[in-house]
Amino acid sequence: MRRAVAENGGMTGPAAEAENRRGTEATDDLGFIADVIRRRKWLILACTVLALGGMYAYVKQAVPVYAAYSQVILDTRQERVTDVEQIVSDLAVSNSVIAGEIVSLKSNTLIGRVVDKLNLAGEATSQAGVPPELRDRVIQKVTANLTVAQVGISYAIGISYKANDPKQAARFANALAEEYIADQVATKRASTLRATAWLQKRLGELSSAVEAADQAILDLRAKTADEVGANQETTAQYLVDLNSRLVATASERSDARVRYEIVSQRLKDSGLTAVAHVVSSPLLETLQRERIDIASEQAQTDARLGRRHPDTVRLDARVKDLDERTEAEVRRIIESMKSDVDVATQREAALQNQIKDIEKRLVMLSAAAVKLNQLEREASAMRMVYENFLSRLTETNAQSDFQRPDARIVTVAVPPTAPTSPRKKLLLMVAGVFGLSLGIAGAFLHEAVTSRVHASGELRQITACPVLGMIPIEPRRRKRPWLADVLSRGDYSPYLDAISALRAQLFDVRSVGRPKVLMLTSALQGEGKSSTCAALAAVLPRVSISAVLLDLDLRRSMTRSVLDLSSQQGCVVDYLAGRIELSELKPAELPFGLRVLAPLRSSPNSADLLASPRLGELVTMLSRQFNVVLIDAPPVLDIADALVLSRHVDTTLLVVRSGMTPKTLVTSAIERLEEAGAPVIGTVMTQVGKGHTAARELYRYDYAR
Repeated sequence: MRRAVAENGGMTGPAAEAENRRGTEATDDLGFIADVIRRRKWLILACTVLALGGMYAYVKQAVPVYAAYSQVILDTRQERVTDVEQIVSDLAVSNSVIAGEIVSLKSNTLIGRVVDKLNLAGEATSQAGVPPELRDRVIQKVTANLTVAQVGISYAIGISYKANDPKQAARFANALAEEYIADQVATKRASTLRATAWLQKRLGELSSAVEAADQAILDLRAKTADEVGANQETTAQYLVDLNSRLVATASERSDARVRYEIVSQRLKDSGLTAVAHVVSSPLLETLQRERIDIASEQAQTDARLGRRHPDTVRLDARVKDLDERTEAEVRRIIESMKSDVDVATQREAALQNQIKDIEKRLVMLSAAAVKLNQLEREASAMRMVYENFLSRLTETNAQSDFQRPDARIVTVAVPPTAPTSPRKKLLLMVAGVFGLSLGIAGAFLHEAVTSRVHASGELRQITACPVLGMIPIEPRRRKRPWLADVLSRGDYSPYLDAISALRAQLFDVRSVGRPKVLMLTSALQGEGKSSTCAALAAVLPRVSISAVLLDLDLRRSMTRSVLDLSSQQGCVVDYLAGRIELSELKPAELPFGLRVLAPLRSSPNSADLLASPRLGELVTMLSRQFNVVLIDAPPVLDIADALVLSRHVDTTLLVVRSGMTPKTLVTSAIERLEEAGAPVIGTVMTQVGKGHTAARELYRYDYAR
C-alpha cells in the first residue's frame, strides 16, 4: 500500500485507482500501436518499397527542369534633370501598385513580345511563318512555366522561369526583365509623343482663338471711335467741364436776369434818370461827368449872364443833348442787359443740350467699355491658356528624348547548374514517408477491418467471460510430432508452464464446482484447441488428477495425426455407430501419462453419431473411471457437433488464437454456445507469439530458452 501511495504522488483511494487506470490505458494504447506495426511490418515495408520504387522510376525517366531567377526593383528614387513635370508620373509604390506591376509582367502582351524576340515560337516549328495558334500555345506554355512574385515586403519583384534548357531559362528571365524596363520607357515615350501631338493641335486652335479675340477688341474700338469719336475718359472729363460751364452760365443768367429785372422795375417806377444812377458804362460815366461840368458851368453862366444869354442857351442845349445821349445810353444798357439775359439763357440751353448729347455718348461708351472689358478678359484668358500650352509643349519636347523607367534590374539571371525538379532526394524522401504512412494506415485499416483478438482484455470484453490462461506458441511446433516431443521431455517449457497455470485456474484454485466433464472448442479450425486439450490432459496426472482425453472431432481429428494411438483398443466412430460395444473401447496410454480415446478414422455423418445415446453412455463410463474427462470438440462455427456435445459436459472452455481469430467470430461462437445452453467457464488464448500484444502479459516467461 505504501508503494502504491508513493508511486501516485501521495494519492489514495479512487483517485489513485483512476490515475493508475489512465496510465495503464495510455501504455496499452502505445503498446497496441507498436504491436500493429510489428505484426504488419511486411505490409508497411512493401508499401514503402513500392512507393520508393515508383518514385525512383519516375525520377529516372523525368526530364530535368531548370529555373533561372532575375529580379527587378521599383525605383522610388527620382532623377531630377529639370523641374519639368513628366507626362507619365512616377509610380507611387504600394502593395496594390506592386500587384499591378506583377500582372503587367505576366501579361500575354509582354510575354508575346519576348516570345517573338527570342523566336520561341519559331523554334517549335519548321515552317517559314509562325501560325497564330502555335504562337498562342507557346505563350500559354511560357506563362505556365513563369512565376512572378513580390520578394518579401520589399519593392523587388522576382522573375522565375522554368525550362528544360538552363541557358534558355536564364535567357528568357533576362529578356522578360529587359522587355519590362523597355516597355516602361516606350510607354512613357509614346504617352509623351501623344501629348505633344495633342498640344500642337490644341496650340493651333488656341492661336486662332487668340487672334480672333484680339481682332474683336480692335473692331469694337474702331466702331466705338467711329460712333462716339472719343474715349470714355475724355468724354467724362468733357462732361465735367460742361457741367461746370452750365453752372457758371446758369449763375450768370440768374445774375443778369436779376439786374435786368431791377433796372426794368426802376425804369418803370422812376424813369430813366433813376435808372442812370444804378447802371454804369464808360460812356454813361463820361456823359454824367460832362453833364455835371456843363451843369456847373450852366449855373455859373446863368447866374452871371442870365437864362437868355446864348451861352446859357448853348449850355442848355448841350445839357439837353447830354440827357438825350444819357437816356440813349441807358436804354442801350437796358437792352444790353436784356440781351445778356437772352444770351445767357440760350447759352444755358445750349449747354444743357450739349450735356444731354455727351451723356448719351457716355452711356454708349460705357456699354462699349463693358463689352470691351469682356472681350479683353476673354482674350487675356485665351492668351494665358495659349502661353501655358506653349510652355508645356516646350517642356514636353524637352523631355521627350529623356525617359526614365520606374524600375531597374538588380539581379541578372544566370544559367542554373542544378535542376530544380525533379528533386530526387526530396522526392525519394517524400515517397518513403508516403509509403511508410500508407503502409501504417493500411496496417491499421486492415486491423480495423479484420478486428482480431490481440489481448486478454479484448477477449474478456467481447465474451464477458474470464480469460483463464494464455498459452505461448511452442517454438518446436513446426516439427512433427511436436506435441509428443514437448510432453515427453521433462525440461522447462513456457508452453507446459502455461498449461499448468491453466490447469490451476480450472482445478486447483476452485474449491467447489470443479468441472468433471470439460469440453474444449473454438470458433474456427487451427486455433490450438486439440494441442491445448491434450497438454491439459497430460499435466493433470502430475497433480494426482486422473484424466482422459476424449477426441470427438470425428471429421478432422488432430489427435490421431500427432499422437501414437497404437495402444488404443476400438474406435470411437465404430462404437457410436454400434459396430462395437462399450467394453471393447480402451483408451491409449502414452508414455508421458496421457490417456486418449480418439476416432481412428473420419466420419462424414458426425452430427448423427454424436446425437446417439451411446455417447452419453461413453461419457458416463469415462467419468466413472477418471477424475476429469476432457472432450476435444469440433469448432463451433463450422458444424453443429460442439452444440450437440454440450448436452453431455459440465462446462465449456473456448479456445481463441491470439492475433488471428476475428472478434466477430468469437462473439458468434459465444452466442451459439449460449443459445445451445452450454455453460462457458471461460476462455484461453493460444499461440501467443513474441510479437503479439498478449505477449506483454507473459513477461514472466523466458522465450529465449
